[in-house]
Amino acid sequence: MSQEKADQTVMPPLGLDAYKVLLPSIFGLALSSTVVNICIQVAHATTGTSTFSGFTMFISAVIISLLFLSTLVVKRFDKRFISSTTAGAAVLAGACSLAPAVLDVLGTAPLPWMVLLLGVGITVGSTYLEFYWLRKLRGVSAQAAVVVVFAALALSETATFMLSFSSELVWYAVGALFTAAQMIAIKISRTMDAPSDSFPAVSESYFGTDENRFSNRSFLVVAAVGIWFISIPIGMGRGFPAGDPIYMSTVPRFLIMIFVWVVAALWVRNGLKSRMRALTTSIWVVMEILIALGAIFFAIWPKTISIGASFVMAASLVLNAFIWYLTIAFISFGWRDSFYYASAAWVANNMLAVAGMKFDTAITRVMPSNAPVIISIMSFFVLVATQVVFTKLLAAPSEQTESTRAEGPITEADVRRIPLMGVLAISPQAQAPMVNQKPSVHIATSVMEMAQTFGLTGREVEVLTLYALGHTQARVSEELKLSPNTVHTHIKRIYDKTDLHSRQEILDYIAEYGTHGA
Repeated sequence: MSQEKADQTVMPPLGLDAYKVLLPSIFGLALSSTVVNICIQVAHATTGTSTFSGFTMFISAVIISLLFLSTLVVKRFDKRFISSTTAGAAVLAGACSLAPAVLDVLGTAPLPWMVLLLGVGITVGSTYLEFYWLRKLRGVSAQAAVVVVFAALALSETATFMLSFSSELVWYAVGALFTAAQMIAIKISRTMDAPSDSFPAVSESYFGTDENRFSNRSFLVVAAVGIWFISIPIGMGRGFPAGDPIYMSTVPRFLIMIFVWVVAALWVRNGLKSRMRALTTSIWVVMEILIALGAIFFAIWPKTISIGASFVMAASLVLNAFIWYLTIAFISFGWRDSFYYASAAWVANNMLAVAGMKFDTAITRVMPSNAPVIISIMSFFVLVATQVVFTKLLAAPSEQTESTRAEGPITEADVRRIPLMGVLAISPQAQAPMVNQKPSVHIATSVMEMAQTFGLTGREVEVLTLYALGHTQARVSEELKLSPNTVHTHIKRIYDKTDLHSRQEILDYIAEYGTHGA
């Protein structure tokens, strides 16, 4: 599928019925992000990456790295593990947020090490919840992913701006409240269909490339390198010029929110209109421009560096949203568990931002008048990041696909690697008539194997076969002459019996364990 065809995936008209399945993820991501913003990053009243000069973030990154290492052993965590750890993360984040507020009411001042540990608990718990919401978006279309991540970004930054004028007591109380609200959102989301059922993914719509490339380690490395090289200059800008956090008064805080609103509005609009080319190329241009403008204002107004810092902070937030988007892409088509990609991206982004600020400190010790040097180094890293991304991550992926195919005839192994969702899925908005043809032999035989393994009924086999072929629940209802509620009930029973909870997971299971599967 070409990028032009992928861009033509039609999103439904804006309305509650069509998009309500995305709302829990939007609010969940916004809430988890806001908790970290206000409790750990002091509501962006400064550009600091976290409390205790970044040490809170460092310890949190070490803990989250353990989650990453576990994914090297466990290929995919089961539903029970996800449910229990998500509940534990919510309890951890909520309790650690509430504790400082309770101590403040009691008039007891916590010791510094207690504040540090509570901060780590909030960060780890809220970050895990963020990973959970990204995992819920596994297998969604690029268009839906754009709508979710940038809507969540705008909501999160708006809440952060409003809360930035409150006290720490309010921040911690709100952090506990927002964490509890996420548990409500999780319960609501579990009563809904998986987002990927309404907005099925096509790999080409993410970066104009097929599923094979998402499973290519070099492609993953290039994406990581791009994040590394853009995170460092962002960190340097947040600590300009001596590595210390920059105080943000009302005006620069307001500017950050405006920048985020503008970018989010443009990209949500692009997602709703399925203009995906704008994201895969222009988002890097936007971040590059924001960092460049920040460097310019650093040079023009060295005594009012908060204005320049507002551009850098906006770039940091846009990068965070883009990392969410990138994570969803790899979660949907990569070969490892969702936590592998989510934790790796989070650790890289946050640790290198801290490293960028520390880099400023090191340069200051050697060159006290270091502003021109820092601006030059920031520009260098931005240039490298942009070149890496544009020449390796986004440039002409179709050429690589064609050259690979030209090496020889298509084999059975090649066929097995074709992304079923990309080939067979029918967009839920498409009205093309159903074709009277036999289902894929591979899918049909694999579904029969699943029936024997999980004890599916004959009707559930019929529903699952059409569902795995990419038909929406409405189309399955039409084909089998069943009511929509009956089809929905059958699918929920299939999910319960198989411990799979989305169409994408069913396809992954078929690809991995089905007849002739890898």
